[in-house]
Amino acid sequence: MTRTAALSAAAAAGDTRNSGAFIFSHNFLDAAEIAEVARLARQFAGQKRNVHSSGRYADLEWFQVDLDPALPVCVKLLAELDIPAPRMMVFYYLEPGAMIHAHRDLTGAGLNNRIRFHLPIITNSDVDFRVSGQRVSMAPGDLWCLDTSYKHSVHNGGVESRVHIVIECDITPKLAKRLPRSAGTRLHDLWFVAVLSAQFAKAVVRNAVTNPGYFRDHMGMVRRFIGWRFLGRGDATDR
Repeated sequence: MTRTAALSAAAAAGDTRNSGAFIFSHNFLDAAEIAEVARLARQFAGQKRNVHSSGRYADLEWFQVDLDPALPVCVKLLAELDIPAPRMMVFYYLEPGAMIHAHRDLTGAGLNNRIRFHLPIITNSDVDFRVSGQRVSMAPGDLWCLDTSYKHSVHNGGVESRVHIVIECDITPKLAKRLPRSAGTRLHDLWFVAVLSAQFAKAVVRNAVTNPGYFRDHMGMVRRFIGWRFLGRGDATDR
C-alpha cells in the first residue's frame, strides 16, 4: 500500500469518530490532479506571506498564498461545494517543525454559519493534526470538512512542507444539507458558547491591566465579529 493510500485508509476509518472533522468528498482529486496542484504549490511558494504578521504566531513558519478562483482546482472545489464565492481560499504552508497549539476559531465555526474545508496537497506521515484530541490523518486528494469551534492543533514533524488548500465559506442551505447535525453537535454549540464566554471574560480582566495593546486589539476583533455576525458589516477577518 502506498503512503497516500495508507493515509487515506486511516482517514476513512477515523472520520466517523470525530464530530469536528470528516471526509466531505473521498478521492476528490486523482493522482494526476494532485501532482499538478502540488506543482502549483511549489511554484507559488515564492509569493507566500505569514498567516499572522503579529501576535503569538508572528514567528511561526506558517504561510499562505491567495488562490485565483479561476484556477481549475478552485473551479472544481467551488462547484463541489456549490457556493458562489468563498470567504477565503488559500494555499496554507506549514513548514517542518512548525506547531500550532490546540485552539478554537470563530470564523470557521458552524455555530456562526461558517465552515472550513481542507484539501491536502503535500503532506507526510509525521504530520500530527488533531481535532478534539483525536489524530486525523488527511490524505492528499481527500476533501475534508472542519468545524473550527472544535479544539484543533497541528504539528509538522516531517522534513517537507505540509501544503493544504483551505477554504472558508458561509453555510448555504444546500451545503447545510450535507453537514451532520445531531443532538451531540447542538450540545457542542452550547459548550462552545460557554467556553468562549469564560475565556473572553478572563482575557478582558487580565489584559486590560497587563497588556493594554493586546486588549485594544482584542476589543477590535470583538467589534468586527459583532458587526459581521449580527449587523451584516464587512467580515470577521477584516483587519
